[in-house]
Amino acid sequence: MKKYSFLFIMILIALAFVGFNTAAEEGKPKPPQSSEGNICSNEYVLCTSAPCIPDPRNPDSNAICQCDVNKGLNFGMSACKARIPVTNSTGVKKVLSTFSFAQAPTKPVLSCPEGNPWADCLDQPCIVDPMNPLKAICTCKIVRDQPFVTFGGDCVTLTCDTGYWSGATVGSYIGASRQLMKAFGLDQTPAKYCAGTKAHVSE
Repeated sequence: MKKYSFLFIMILIALAFVGFNTAAEEGKPKPPQSSEGNICSNEYVLCTSAPCIPDPRNPDSNAICQCDVNKGLNFGMSACKARIPVTNSTGVKKVLSTFSFAQAPTKPVLSCPEGNPWADCLDQPCIVDPMNPLKAICTCKIVRDQPFVTFGGDCVTLTCDTGYWSGATVGSYIGASRQLMKAFGLDQTPAKYCAGTKAHVSE
């Protein structure tokens, strides 16, 4: 996994503390969700290949991930209305992270075994970087007890052990991919796969 510069880590930590609390921390209900997920067209945050670090406020449960801001069709469990970006009175822009094929043509899918930590970023809260509107910082949930797939790692399996990648379970990835394929009218997924990856949507 790529090494993080001291400045990069400090930016992550600083942005994580910018007056932003998750719905759980505020005692508010989570965004409404569908059992099968929803396809929406809006501005969204994409973390499919995001590098993450443990959140200093809760390093055992949460991770802070650097993700991309995109527009277009995307998949999430949350309702479309809940995904509309909101900018507060101080100029902080909040948005949820979801899944799409935006990185599929250039970033192959890597499989990692159970026992390695990874970050589940689907429908998690993010803040758009005020210095770069194409980037966002998200607070994601750390998972350790399930194998996962990620668009990060550049097919280097060693990074499964050394990094905290944003990822998804195989079942979640396949389910979301099939819904996006249907929305785009695709017969095949645009995703590429690292050697040995057992998460092909056709299976």
